[in-house]
Amino acid sequence: MASQLEGIFSWGIGLTGLLIVAAVGRQLVRAPRDNPIPHEERRRLEERYGRWAVETAVSVCPVDDVECVEREARRLSEARLSRR
Repeated sequence: MASQLEGIFSWGIGLTGLLIVAAVGRQLVRAPRDNPIPHEERRRLEERYGRWAVETAVSVCPVDDVECVEREARRLSEARLSRR
C-alpha cells in the first residue's frame, strides 16, 4: 500500500511540474506575438484591410508602431487584391 501511495505521489509531483512548465512556456511563446496597438485602431484597420493583413502586419512591425501596421496592412491588402 505504501509503494502505491509513493507512486501516486510521484505522478502527482511530475504532473504538477509539467503543468507549470507548460504554463510558463505558453507565456514565453505568446509574449512576442502580442502587439498592443489600441483595440479601436486595430478594429478599424481590420475593417479596412482585412484581418489577415493586419495580423501579418502586426507580426512584422515594431511594438506600438500603428503607422507601420497600417502601411504594411495596406501594402499586403493591395498585393493580395492585385493578384486576383
